[in-house]
Amino acid sequence: MPERSDVSVRGLGIGAAIIVGGIAASILAAALVTKWVQAPATGPSAGREPPIAGAVLQTAPRQDLAAFRREKHSRLSSYGRVDADHVHIPIDRAMQILANRERR
Repeated sequence: MPERSDVSVRGLGIGAAIIVGGIAASILAAALVTKWVQAPATGPSAGREPPIAGAVLQTAPRQDLAAFRREKHSRLSSYGRVDADHVHIPIDRAMQILANRERR
């Protein structure tokens, strides 16, 4: 005589159908809520699309780049005070100091 199983195939099928039906009902309810219920417009934009300004173009890009490079080169090759506790030194001097530390 074959052994009797404690698991009911019919019960498993019913349980699976209940789970699938619940998931489908949840998805349908969420779709209906998002379609028919208008969310309140909150936040700084009050539901309006933000205005997008056009690009601001440089009038003299080559001169701006040249001035930028001059400023950065002078900063890298000069001494100066950053604030009350810090100073900056030329990059060449900083590399010499670090190289001398490595030799010790």
